[in-house]
Amino acid sequence: MLVAIAALLPGLFSIPVVDRDEARYAQASRQMLETGEFIDIRFQDEARHKQPVMTYWLQAAAAVPFGGADAPIGAHRLPGFLLSLAAVALTAFIGARLFSPYVGFAAGIALAATLLLALEARTAKTDAILLGFGMIAQAGLAMILLKDQNRRPGFWGWPAAMWAAIGASLLVKGPIFFMITALTLAVYAGWKRDPGLFLKVRPLPGIALALAIFLPWFLAINLQTDWAFAQKAVGWSLLGKVTEAHEAHGGPLGYHLMLSPLVLWPASALLGLALLAAWRGREDDRVKFLIAWALPTYVVFELVATKLPHYTLPALPAIAILVALGLDRWRELLAGWRSKAFYGTLAAFGVLAGLVVAGVPLAARLFFELEPGLAAYATLAMGIVAALAVIALVLRPGLDRLIAVAVAAAATYAAAFAFAIPAVTPMWISRDMGRFAAQLAGCEDIAIAVAGYREPSIAFNVGTAALRAEDGAEAGAFVLAHPECGMAFVDVTQAEAFQAVVEAAGGELRALGTLTGYNYVKGDDLVMTAFTLERSAVRVRE
Repeated sequence: MLVAIAALLPGLFSIPVVDRDEARYAQASRQMLETGEFIDIRFQDEARHKQPVMTYWLQAAAAVPFGGADAPIGAHRLPGFLLSLAAVALTAFIGARLFSPYVGFAAGIALAATLLLALEARTAKTDAILLGFGMIAQAGLAMILLKDQNRRPGFWGWPAAMWAAIGASLLVKGPIFFMITALTLAVYAGWKRDPGLFLKVRPLPGIALALAIFLPWFLAINLQTDWAFAQKAVGWSLLGKVTEAHEAHGGPLGYHLMLSPLVLWPASALLGLALLAAWRGREDDRVKFLIAWALPTYVVFELVATKLPHYTLPALPAIAILVALGLDRWRELLAGWRSKAFYGTLAAFGVLAGLVVAGVPLAARLFFELEPGLAAYATLAMGIVAALAVIALVLRPGLDRLIAVAVAAAATYAAAFAFAIPAVTPMWISRDMGRFAAQLAGCEDIAIAVAGYREPSIAFNVGTAALRAEDGAEAGAFVLAHPECGMAFVDVTQAEAFQAVVEAAGGELRALGTLTGYNYVKGDDLVMTAFTLERSAVRVRE
């Protein structure tokens, strides 16, 4: 857990809010606190009917001790961070109970240092939260199938824990983790040729418990919205992603497999051992369970049209346990030259992935023509140390060397997330807009519009009431409608249209300042000038 905290905590409060999904979740959670509306989910004036409500509730609750509606983005990230720690602990638990304390400990270390978990634990959205609840379900399923010798175990125990966790996961992201648990059970039962295992999980009372957790809110929001939530969440967000690549997030068959060396880093260096352990131990029921967990998850998300790197996060704990099992048995697994060649080839990809991770902050600063800076160099240096530690681990696998790799990876993450990435200032222009707006004076409430840049982080950084204008003309009309206390941030691409609208109405503009940045979502350079009317009371505080 100390390694997990070291790997996942730095940067939680220092990385500005990230577009687009994180900004939408955090802003919708903030609006729950602003309005007191905890059933319907809104982003500014828009209905946000894509995912269920649990993530928003947890983020809103976490924000309360940090200022409520004024809480920083780090507060909204806390639920994902804490449930990531729970996922690490449960991975270690499953590994230890199924195999040995050595395997459990190594599996927890491997997962704690994984790059994909490091990213998701620091992001205020659903996936890390889903993993935490889902791991309770998977732990329950593992204990029921592999440890409980009763053909009909008592419900109030692991079956109840499993189904309660599934109910909570339904409130996080719909049936995603229920699908993973069901696939694990189905593949394992089919492999064992034992349909009685379906009854062992106590499905009837279990489904009733899961629905008792999920249905009250689901019915409440659909009655409140005339079933608009169900139509949007099921028809577009869930089923639509299966057949179409939403928001240009597509990819070829094999997308997740090709990304494995990166998202699993640094454990990806031992992926060859994990695969050898899975193949050699495929007749072992415990290994069958892990294969039935990881393999169908990868297959399903490879077949889904919409592809994002984090979709395979639920499979990572099973892979981490297989990595640990391979580490425990490495001598026998690498007895032949074919095994060594296979292992070495995959390990090379893992080493290269680490160098890519370490070089990202430096590459970002060079891209923006900024001085590299101490933090970027420190990240690169720690990444090189991690790569050397990975090479030492590959050459002679062992728990002590795995711990050294995890510590080096954690240090790399600390340098990158806490210092180097926040220092790439062009990426965080909406943060700079918020800071600029905080320096304005002359009116108690200043109405702000933004033209030429519409990312959702504007709402979180500038204010819920900020207008993300469609174009410069709309921003111009907005300023004219708020002659005393209105202002607009206008990108150079929209300045002509903005000025034309204001001048056609006889208005005169006053420039308050200019901000430069980069829209990393679209790849556009930005030059945003803050304008107000000459007769406006708005001014920059001295």
